[in-house]
Parts: sequence; C-alpha cells; structure tokens
Amino acid sequence: MAAEVKFESLFRQTPTLLMVLEPREFRIVEASESYLTATMRQRDEVVGHLLFDAYPADPADPSSNSGTNAFDESLQHVRTTKEAHTMNSVRYPIERRASEGGGFEERYWQVTNSPVFDENGEIIYILHAPRDVTQRVIAEKKAERYTAELIEARNAAESSSIQLRHTLESISDAFIMLDDEWQFMFVNSQAEKLLQREADDLIGCYMWDEFPEGVGSVFDEQYRRAVETNETVRFTEFYPPLGAWLQINAYPGPDGLAVYFRDVSAEIRAQETLKRAKERFDLVTRATNDVIWDWDVPANRLWWSEAYTEQFGHPRSDDGDDPDASWVQHIFADDREHVVEGYYAAMHDQSCTHWNHDYRFVRADGSVAFVNDRCYIARDADGNAIRLIGSILDVTERRELDERLYQSQKMEAVGQLTGGIAHDFNNLLTVILGNAELIAEQLPAAHDLRPLAEMTVSAAERGAELTNRLLAFARRQPLEPKPTQVNELLGGMLPLIKRTLSESVEVALLTDPSLWLADIDPAQFESAVLNLSINARDAMSEGGGVASGKLTIESRNVQLDDEYCSAHGDVTAGDYVLVSVSDTGTGMSPDVIQHAFEPFFTTKDRGKGSGLGLSMVYGYVKQSNGHIKIYSELEHGTTIKLYLPRALATADEIAVATATAEPEGGRERILIVEDDALVRQHVIIQLGALGYDIEAASSGQEALAMLEQERFDLLFTDVVMPGGINGPQLAAEAQVLYPDMKILFTSGYTENAIVHHGRLDAGVHLLSKPYRRQDLANKVREVLLAP
Repeated sequence: MAAEVKFESLFRQTPTLLMVLEPREFRIVEASESYLTATMRQRDEVVGHLLFDAYPADPADPSSNSGTNAFDESLQHVRTTKEAHTMNSVRYPIERRASEGGGFEERYWQVTNSPVFDENGEIIYILHAPRDVTQRVIAEKKAERYTAELIEARNAAESSSIQLRHTLESISDAFIMLDDEWQFMFVNSQAEKLLQREADDLIGCYMWDEFPEGVGSVFDEQYRRAVETNETVRFTEFYPPLGAWLQINAYPGPDGLAVYFRDVSAEIRAQETLKRAKERFDLVTRATNDVIWDWDVPANRLWWSEAYTEQFGHPRSDDGDDPDASWVQHIFADDREHVVEGYYAAMHDQSCTHWNHDYRFVRADGSVAFVNDRCYIARDADGNAIRLIGSILDVTERRELDERLYQSQKMEAVGQLTGGIAHDFNNLLTVILGNAELIAEQLPAAHDLRPLAEMTVSAAERGAELTNRLLAFARRQPLEPKPTQVNELLGGMLPLIKRTLSESVEVALLTDPSLWLADIDPAQFESAVLNLSINARDAMSEGGGVASGKLTIESRNVQLDDEYCSAHGDVTAGDYVLVSVSDTGTGMSPDVIQHAFEPFFTTKDRGKGSGLGLSMVYGYVKQSNGHIKIYSELEHGTTIKLYLPRALATADEIAVATATAEPEGGRERILIVEDDALVRQHVIIQLGALGYDIEAASSGQEALAMLEQERFDLLFTDVVMPGGINGPQLAAEAQVLYPDMKILFTSGYTENAIVHHGRLDAGVHLLSKPYRRQDLANKVREVLLAP
C-alpha cells in the first residue's frame, strides 16, 4: 500500500483553481496557489477576507455587478439547498495591482460551488471551483508549473482533513497519479467513473497490467515520451476498451506522472457531425446550378457559395460579405427598390416563412442576368428573422428559350392566320388587279374613269404586298435561293435606293471585293434591303420632315463561332455573308428593339406604316437559314446586320440578272386548271389575248380526264384545289402521260405541297398570286422556252 498523501500541501499546490469559503459570510478560508495566481492575489490578501471584498466589482463598470450578483446567487443556492451548483460562463473582471497598471482585467469564469459537510450533515465549507475560460491555455501552463510540487508531495505521510480530500474529488477532470514504476498512487472519483474501476482496486497496481490494451498504443508511447523528455504531453486519442475519445494532459515529475483526462467523445462526434454536415452542404452547393446564400441577420453578414463568383463574376469571402455591397448594389437599378422593399416586407412579416422574387442581377462584366431568388426565413421565439437560407437561379437562358418559343408560336399563329386567308384573298386580288389593269390600259388617258382604274390597281398591289409580308414574317413565302453575288445586287439597287431616299441623305456603299457567294433568293433580298433603307429614311426624318443624314450599306465575310451561336441560340456556327444597313437617325430604345421584329409593331404615326417592314425582313432572313441582329442607341442611329448563309457553288451556277422582256404570247396549247371561277375566267381572257390556244378545267379530276384525251404544251395549275387531286398530284399524273410537258404552278398560298423548308422544290416553276398581266405573260413564256 502506497504511503498516504499529504493533502493539505496537495491542495495548495494543485493546478486546479480552488477556494474554500465559510458558508455564512462567504469568508475565504483557503485558496490554491493556482487560484491566487489566476486572480493576481497574494494569500494574505484574500484568506480571512470576505469574497466580494477581496474581489470587488469594477466601480467604473456597472455591468460588472452582474458577475458579483451571479456568484452571490450561486453561493446562496448552495447554502439554501445544500446541493452543488454549476454556473454558466460569467463575466467577472479582476482588479490589477497599481504596480501592474491598475484597472481591471477582463475575465470570464465557469464556476462550480459545492457544499462540504461535517459528520452531522451540516455545511461547514463551500468549495468554490472556477474555471478561467478566457485564458484556458494560461491556466494549463500554471498547472504545469505546479505539477512537480504536486508529485513531490505523493510520499507525504501526513493525513489531511476529509474536507480537503473532497477538494480533489471535486475536480471536474478525471485525475490519476503514477509513481516511477507505473503504479497507481491516486485515483479520484471522476477517474473511477471514466475508467469503470474502483480506486481501491487500482492503488498500488501496475498500470499496464490493469490496462493491457494500452501497451504499445499511443497512450504508452506518449506517457513514456513525457517521462523520458520531462516535458508535458497533450493529445487526444480513441481508447477502444472504453469506446471513448480521451483528451490527455500528462505532467512528468521526478518521481512519476500526473495525468488529467476527460471524455471528449461527445465533442468529437459533434465535430464529426458538423464536418459531415459541412461536407454535405459543400457537395450540395457544388452539385446544384443555384447560387446558395446564407444571411446571418443579427451579424448582417451574407455568405455566398462559390457559384456566386463562377456565375456572376463578383468576388466573395468565406467569412461572409456585406449584404448591401454584395447583393443590393448588384440588383438592376430599375428593379432594386421593388426587390428590396419586398424582401424587407417578408422579413418583418412574422407569419412569413418563405420569400420568392424574379428580378435582374448585374454581373461583374456589366451584363444582366434574369434570376429567380427564393429563401426560407428562420425566426426566433419572438418571431424575429434571425437567418435566411436561399438560392439564386440564373434563368436567363430559360427566359431566352421561352422568348424564342413565344416568337415561334407567334409566327406559327400568324402563319396559320395568313395561310387561312391568303389563298382565297390572293385569288380575289388576282382578278381585281388583272381587270383593273386591263380597264386602265383600254381607257384613254383623259378619261374620267382612268384615275379610278389606276387607283384600283394600286390598292390591289398594296393588298398583295400586305399578304406577302405576313407570309414572309411567318417564313411561308416560297423562296428560290441561288448562289448570288450580293455586291452586284447592291450595286444594281443603288440608283433605286437613292431615288427612294431624300437628296439630303448621303448614301455610301462599302463592299468587300472578295465577298463570298450567298445562298439567297435575290428578289426577296432586294426587297429586304429596300425595306431597311426606307426604315432608315424614316428614322432620319425628324418630326416627319425631310430626311437628312447618312445611310451606309456594307458587305463583308464573317465567321460565327460556337460561343456566339450558343449565346444567341437561333443560329448555326459557320461562314456567312454579312450585309449591314446603318443610319444616323433617332435610334431605338431597348424596349423598342425587343419588339421591333413583331408584325404590326411600329413607332410611326397612325397611317404612316404597316409595321410589317422589319418583320418581313426578319422572316426572310430566318427562312433563308440566316441570322439578323439590331444594334441601336437613342440619338445615335441604328445598324441592322443580316447574316446570310454562304453558298458553295461553281461559276456557272451563279445567278445573274436578266433583262425583263416585253410581254409576248404564242400559239402553244395551254390547259388552265383553277377551281375559282373568277380567277379561271380572268386567266383565260389574259392568255387568250396573248394568242395561246386555251382549254380550262375546274378540278384535278376534270383536267386529268382532258389530258387522257389530248396533249397540251403547258399545264398551268393551281396548287391547292378541292376534290382529292391537288396541283402537284395532277402534274405528276400528267408527266406520266407526257414526260416533256411543261408545268407551271400558281397559288396564293402553297403550304407544303411544292415548298419544303421554305424553298421551292428543285425544277419547280411557280407564279404567286396575285400577279400582273405582264408577270403572267413573262412567266408562261419563260416556262415554255425552258430546256
């Protein structure tokens, strides 16, 4: 049996902060050296003095009284209930001596006050055991300083009072003392609980026999290192027999080792749980396209996930950022007030748990993103918002896709509407235009009715133009694309453009001599450029007056890469012929640009424009597999760029302009197939007047029966006809009977019968309704003479 320990000396030298108080007036009976050191006092300054006289509150700091009151309440509780009381962390500054600068040093304490009883169960002392949680490391160094003295006292044979023995039993950490032979000298009650062994079974026993699992472990290694180097060791290690993580502080001395240890399994598990939760949170933030954010309302710090910088380009800090600088100031100016008001209204509405808003957010490069922002609002027991967890989703691409879908649906609707009326409407216009033209030509120039006939011709042409523009916007006009020299077309149009514009408008044509061929319908291209020139003229007419300024038409070769095409979504990467039309007019606002290509949208005064010019150009370019873009700024003019697909063709495939021949007729036999009686009679009269031998049928079945009886040189047939046989089906049957028969189609709306992907089928000839008498004569003659 080891010699008894001299507990009075042990108490004074223990590194644990301890003080013994008399229970009636809380007069200080004894204090450990570590306590005196931690509180900057000498023993004679405190022993025998009242607690709050020896350690007064700071008179200059009224809030320090709260510490005094808390200590007093705890001591009163122990005296009244005869039960130990552990306080939460309490602020209790300690007065410094004048020689050390005076004033009070900031301290926070965690204190356990425990009763010490006599044999009759009455409190004779209160054990005051504080822990300085402000400077825990300093306290441990103090404990290390006194460890050697503590171990020297282990062979002391004097007995101590039961009250001082209780001091070591009251230490919150488990504590054991080992001699230089690794035998247990002392085991406190906390160590008994943690080791699950009785002290009487361990005192005097060899530690490695009692705990053989520790041999060769980190515990063995670290304990021996402390003894061999005479240096304190601190470590945390898992001990399998106990299934616990232990935090160890081992202090070597001349005769052995003093070991403080405690179970930190709960803390380790909490740290692991926190670590896993953080890892999961990090993985979630990386797995989603959303920008995750966390707003600490009391601290007014806003944390952003890394996606904030990746998607928007703004810098972020792992410690959080200022909400105003990192969020509010980046909201698009026009949206900012509304968004912030909505956010704070939700935050202050105690019944609100979620907030959701769509707005525009400005990226670091100045571009604007459309975002959806949503969050959950966490509140305290009083309903005050304390934390907001949310995510921002960049929906710019989705909005652009929705917009393109909307435009596509709009074009489809316009196309269906136009197609529904174009066939019958153009049939009527064909008759009106043809008859009005004939009447105008037969009336003398001085006749009173001549102006009325010419007015009717003009009105019919405007009606035809309106229908054709709607079909162009809906990409349902029949195109005849050819490899085309765009520079030649622009050069040929220049005189017409100058006549169309005011003399005060300077026209400049800047062409690239090495321009590629473009795969386009030349006639429709000329119409598109003329429309853009007229729009430019109107933009340069201030207040509706005479236009003045400069119109510049340029051409050059460009290549659109995948990055550009990905950003715009409605164009394919590749080679294009770029034709741009620029003016120095009033320019367009962003809202106007957004609607500029919509049919019937116009900024002109009522009656000054149909609103179909740009929509026709848009439809033509898109139907040609090209791309169109507007660049404009108010008071600085507008540039509209047409990206036309490059054609890969040989020299003999290039479309060349041909002189328009005078109307002429012939003696060939023509079979006219037209279900509309008025149109059929009109065409019979027109072609008959040109000398042709004419026969007519009102349906495909009737025409097929006639073809089985006799041969014709030309089949002139409508495309869309009732009765089960349409124009293309009739033409196919006719060419079985007469392979060399020429075919000419006519239609006010072709749908998909002879037009596919917006282009006429190869080898197909079409005369679109309505048409003038000269157009009819020229087209019939062209087809009859074709090889």
